[in-house]
Amino acid sequence: MTRLAGVLLIAGFAFACVPKKPVKRSNEEDTSKAFAELDKNDKDTGFGEGGGASSEPEAPKGPVYPAPFTAEQIRGATKNGRTYRYKVEMPSKPTKEYAITFRNVDDGGAEVHSGGDQSKRMSWNALQKQSEFPKDKTQTRDEKLKTPAGKFECIVYEVTMEEGEVWTFYFAKKLPGAPVFFYSERYGKRLRTTTLVEHIPGK
Repeated sequence: MTRLAGVLLIAGFAFACVPKKPVKRSNEEDTSKAFAELDKNDKDTGFGEGGGASSEPEAPKGPVYPAPFTAEQIRGATKNGRTYRYKVEMPSKPTKEYAITFRNVDDGGAEVHSGGDQSKRMSWNALQKQSEFPKDKTQTRDEKLKTPAGKFECIVYEVTMEEGEVWTFYFAKKLPGAPVFFYSERYGKRLRTTTLVEHIPGK
């Protein structure tokens, strides 16, 4: 498969990414493998750094659906110290939390920190491209959403991939950047749910 966003500022935004194209399997085998991959890689990495279920992300090939925000909008909404704190839920696994923080913010980009000493300098254009999805696999809609971080008017990106996998991202219209909620399913079974529990604007 090609990349979904990595989330997160995105889980990539957080934007998020999907694994490379898998070998054909039955539905049951495919879903079992998906859970095994998530178990092996159960630390969400967040926007700008992946956020997929398994392997390294790939940039979408061919036409892409327009991202929900421009690089300029993300830059305007991101101040030094801006932090997203998420909870990650997976079937039969304890709930986990992780945070994404933007530091050393300037007109060229920011350092994206996702826990510990992990950080990566990214430009605003690179962050914006994390939420570009294959045009022929993407549908959007408007939807209201309530999370522990607040109530949001969202544009929802639903991206249908191969092998029965669907990724759904909720981007708050007044909060340019990472999704405030996203989840992945395979053949109708929920694999992972990531919810924004706190957003700190920064200074």
